[in-house]
Amino acid sequence: MNIVKKTNLTLLTIFAFAATIVPVATYINKLTEKTSISTVTITAQRLTEQQKIAFDVEQAGNTMQTVFIAAKRLSTEEKFALDQQDRQTQQAKVRVHKKPQLLV
Repeated sequence: MNIVKKTNLTLLTIFAFAATIVPVATYINKLTEKTSISTVTITAQRLTEQQKIAFDVEQAGNTMQTVFIAAKRLSTEEKFALDQQDRQTQQAKVRVHKKPQLLV
């Protein structure tokens, strides 16, 4: 009687395992299909100088853009203050990126 119960339990376990493996395998296949990487191929030809100029003129809408740059000469004190500020910024970055070391 005990052998029959164990056999029934074993068969029931095998059937339950087989019944769950098919849906799980189907689900995994669907996931791998979704995560497959698509390949994109881009081809282009090199533009000639005249084509580049024509493209730039077309993009600008036939209007020339003007860039105005204004600057002033820094005094020695201003240069020193700017250098100090740059050094402090660099030191702060080094402290942030420094890895903690193990104490032995």
